[in-house]
Amino acid sequence: MPLTVRLGAKGERILDALARRRGQSRSDVVRAALAHFAAIEGGEVAGSGRPYDAWLDVIGVVNCGARDPDRTTGDQFAEIIRRRSRARRAR
Repeated sequence: MPLTVRLGAKGERILDALARRRGQSRSDVVRAALAHFAAIEGGEVAGSGRPYDAWLDVIGVVNCGARDPDRTTGDQFAEIIRRRSRARRAR
């Protein structure tokens, strides 16, 4: 059944970005969002028993930028301090 929904400019950008990222049509994204909302309202997601299902809508949303996963934050900080120290000595 056809349905028309009016979105603001921001809503349309979000919908387009989601569709591109998921490789789906805009209609498919809206259908998935409606199904997800219905599942949450019905309590199906919380009762599924899988923690992954409860976090599904936020997984992959944040990008922390380029980070070397083989080095800890302490190692990276120590390298920054070493570089700054060498730069001061070179003056």
